[in-house]
Amino acid sequence: MTESSIAGECFEHLVEYALAVCKECGHGVLPGQVKSHVQRAHPAKRKQAELIADEVSSWAGLVEFASELEVPSQVVEPIQQLPVYADGLSCQLDPSRCRQIFRSERVMKNHWRDAHDWSVAGKSGRPTRVQQKSIQDRISKNCKIVHCQRLMVQGQGSQYFEVHQPGDDGPEPVPIDGDAAWAQVGEQMAKAWASVETRAQNTIQAGETDEVNPWLERTQWLPYLVGMERPELMACIEEPVAEPDPRQEQQAEPVEAAMWAAMEGLARFSQASVIHRIGVFVRLEAIRTEKHQTRFRPLQPYMDEKSIVEHVRPWQQILMFFARTQREHAWKSPAYRFTRRQRETWEALVKAAEKSVERDEAEEEEEEEQMEVEEGEDETMADVDEAIEEMETHTDEPTANAISEPQTLSSIEKACLAFCIALLSQSITRKEYDSPMVCALAVLGVKEDGWKGPEQYPPVLSAVIKVARFMVVQQALELSGPLDDEDEFDSDSAYESDDSSNPARRQRKGCLQFMQEMMDRFMVRGSHSPMQ
Repeated sequence: MTESSIAGECFEHLVEYALAVCKECGHGVLPGQVKSHVQRAHPAKRKQAELIADEVSSWAGLVEFASELEVPSQVVEPIQQLPVYADGLSCQLDPSRCRQIFRSERVMKNHWRDAHDWSVAGKSGRPTRVQQKSIQDRISKNCKIVHCQRLMVQGQGSQYFEVHQPGDDGPEPVPIDGDAAWAQVGEQMAKAWASVETRAQNTIQAGETDEVNPWLERTQWLPYLVGMERPELMACIEEPVAEPDPRQEQQAEPVEAAMWAAMEGLARFSQASVIHRIGVFVRLEAIRTEKHQTRFRPLQPYMDEKSIVEHVRPWQQILMFFARTQREHAWKSPAYRFTRRQRETWEALVKAAEKSVERDEAEEEEEEEQMEVEEGEDETMADVDEAIEEMETHTDEPTANAISEPQTLSSIEKACLAFCIALLSQSITRKEYDSPMVCALAVLGVKEDGWKGPEQYPPVLSAVIKVARFMVVQQALELSGPLDDEDEFDSDSAYESDDSSNPARRQRKGCLQFMQEMMDRFMVRGSHSPMQ
C-alpha cells in the first residue's frame, strides 16, 4: 500500500458537505482530529496516523471547524456514506419553527419541557390508567417517527436531520422500521408507568425508600444525589477505557488512565515505605483514631501485592469522579467545590498526567524508530548488540528485596499524593458535603438497583482509610526529606557537643513529628475532617 492510498482506505471525501467520513465508523471527522481518531478508534501507529492526517488535510475544501458545517434543514435524500436510523423522533409541537430530531423518548420529553415549556404528563404524580392513555395520545400527536442521519457524533454538527426512506439501492436502515419503532416507544411508556421500582433504578428520587433507609438517613446520600441518573454516576467512576470500541462510540481517556495508574503506583510505593522506611513508633502513630491515644498494634501492610491493588480501587474511583466532572460533560453531575489548595493540586495533577501521556507517546515513537534502525543493521552487529543487551540485563537484574524497596516517587505520583492529602486535610466548618471527598464517597455508595448498605459499604471505607494512612506516612517522609546522618546523628565523640552555632539543624522535624501533626490535624476523631 502506497502512502498516497492510506487515507483513501480509511476515509472518504464527502464533497457536498466538505467533510471527511471515516468508512469504518460511519461519521465525519474534522481534519484536525483525524490523527487522534485513527490512533484511538482503530488503532494505528503514530507515524501511520500522521501520514493519514496529512493526506486528509490536503483534500480540497474540507471544513476546519464544526461550526462551519451546514447541517440540512429540510428533508434530504440519504447520504450513502452515513448510517440511516429508522427510529428518529421528530418534534411536532411547532413544526414550522422546531425541527429537532432525537432518538430517545426521554430526551424528547426533556426537549419539550426545556424548549417549549410543555410537559407530556401535565402534572406530577403517578397517572391513572385513563391518564396514561391520554399521555400516550399526546406523545403520538406531538412526535413523528422519521428516518434520520447525522454528520458528526458529538459537539456541533451532531444533531440529527431527517432523510427520505432509503430505496433499494440506498443505505440500509440501522434499526427497525417505523411502525415497530413506534410500537416499541409505546411499550416503553407503558412499562415506565407500570413499574415505579424500575423507574427508580435509574433516577434517584426524593423520598425513595428501601431496606437501608436508616443508613441513608445517616449518610445523607439521598438529598445530595436526588435527581441524578444511577447509570451515569456509576459510569463516571469506572476504570478508564484503554482500547475503545468504535462500534460503541467510546473514547480513549489517556489522561484519566495515567491518573488511574499513578494512584495504584502511589499506593504500592506508600505501602513499601511503611514496610521498609519507618519503624514501630511511626506505625503506632499512623494507626491512631483518637488524640492522646496509645495503640499497641502498629499499622500493618496488606499481605501481598494483589491486596493493595484491590484496596486502592476506591481511591482510583474517587479520582475518576473528579476527572470526569471537572471536564466538560453533557450529563447531570453532583455539585461540589474545591478549596483553593485542592484546586491548585488538582490542576498540577492534570498537568502531570498530560506530561506523562506525552512522554509515553514520545518513548513509543522512539522505540519504533529504534526498531527500524536495528532492522537495517547487518546480522553481525545485531548479534553483538543482543549479546551486550543480555549482559546488561543479567548484570542489572535486581534482587527480590530491591524490587520491593521504594526508591522515589514519579512526578505524577507526587502530584497525586499532594491532591489526596489536600482532600484529606480539609476542615469541615458547616456541612459534610462541603468536602469534595465526602461527595465522591457518596457516589461510591450507588448501586444499579439501590444503595450499598451497612454490609457492603464499610469495606469500601476501610480500604479508603487504610490506604489514606499509607499516604500520610508517605507524606511525612516527603516532608522530612532524606535521612542525613550528619543532620540526625551526633559524631562518634563520647561527649555530647552543644552545636549552638546551628540551632536550626537541632530543631529540624523528623518523620515522627510530621506524622503526629497530620494525624491530630485530619486523621483522628474530633478533627472535623472527611476521615472523621
